[in-house]
Amino acid sequence: MLYESLSQPYVFLCMVAAGIFCGFLFDFKNIFLLIFKKNKTISHILMFFAVFLTFSTLFAVNLKTNYGQVRFFTLLSFFLAFSLQRFFVTNFLANPIAKCYNKIKGRRNERKIKKNEHV
Repeated sequence: MLYESLSQPYVFLCMVAAGIFCGFLFDFKNIFLLIFKKNKTISHILMFFAVFLTFSTLFAVNLKTNYGQVRFFTLLSFFLAFSLQRFFVTNFLANPIAKCYNKIKGRRNERKIKKNEHV
């Protein structure tokens, strides 16, 4: 059997790990945008670095594990893992966190209103 076909599971797992890591880059971008209050200039700069690091990571992992050969399954595994990470974090993690944040924020606002009414 050829060496390239023996290393395909390893290449697949490395590409999946790289795709998940790159998905978290975009999550960090969104967190930094919350800190900077959604400034458009900073948003574009962070998006540029996230995309640049994503393609750099794809290139580096492909070069290291697959010896630079670009194959369909490597790109598919990377982008599938990236897409699944973005889907699950956006739908199943970010929405419940936002709901909890809104409940806490609403309770604080209610306390402030009650406190101001009594004064």
